[in-house]
Amino acid sequence: MPLLKLLFLGTGGAVPRADRRMPGIYLEDWEGHRVLLDAGEGVQYALMANGISPASLSYVAITHGHEDHVLGLPGLLSTAKMAGKSLKVLAPPRLASALSRGGVEAATSASDRHMSIRCVEVCHTVEACGWLFEWDVGFKLDLSKVEGFPKQALTKLIRGEAVEVGGRVVRPEDVAEPGHRRWRRLFYTGDTGPCPKALEAVGWTDVLIHEATFADDVEPAKAHEEGHSTVLDAIEAAKALGARLLILTHISARYDDLGRHRALAASYRHAVVPEDGDWVLVRF
Repeated sequence: MPLLKLLFLGTGGAVPRADRRMPGIYLEDWEGHRVLLDAGEGVQYALMANGISPASLSYVAITHGHEDHVLGLPGLLSTAKMAGKSLKVLAPPRLASALSRGGVEAATSASDRHMSIRCVEVCHTVEACGWLFEWDVGFKLDLSKVEGFPKQALTKLIRGEAVEVGGRVVRPEDVAEPGHRRWRRLFYTGDTGPCPKALEAVGWTDVLIHEATFADDVEPAKAHEEGHSTVLDAIEAAKALGARLLILTHISARYDDLGRHRALAASYRHAVVPEDGDWVLVRF
């Protein structure tokens, strides 16, 4: 079963706390891709404290240009360069263009070995991308329907290719196990207020990592005016996307602990509010 590893390096917002760093999430999939989501100040030290070399990253995906999400990027680029590697940076269009002019390898999407990453515009105070990950895990075949098929035909069917067997064309959908889904998805919002256009663009996801800057002690209209969300906003987004797992992050420094967020998140079927240094493992 595919295993996705998430390490929450920094779960805070714009103002740091001694116990809550600036935003940064490390993602490692079963194909060996290593992606850093946002690069808050000091993120490379958090990576190294967990035995992860900055130079080993496949991509750094920046949601937007606010300082709490990018101040760690120069250090990462410098460290990787000294190791003889050029980091690939994903960013919103204008930021990607600016980085490219500065000699950084930057783009707005990526595709590599059964995984794709693309920008979905979210609703913040500046140009901002949520990052939608999609993995092609192939088809799980109903063995009773493919008995006697050549091995080569089985391999193609799993990969999503139609084959000819015994003079007839067999499509993967015809012999897949009932209810099996070929794709797995994760959507990371970065900073955003409630954003119907983003939800429409994403459609559905297995895992939703949603910002929850505020709990329920701030007027929703005030949070939205600042381009941020409450816990209840994040829950509504998870319901709309049918997320199996909701993960809340980007917690304001006004909260001394996560108790209030966790109490509110408990109303969702499966929600997690991690602290800095927590790993979340997802079995797809």
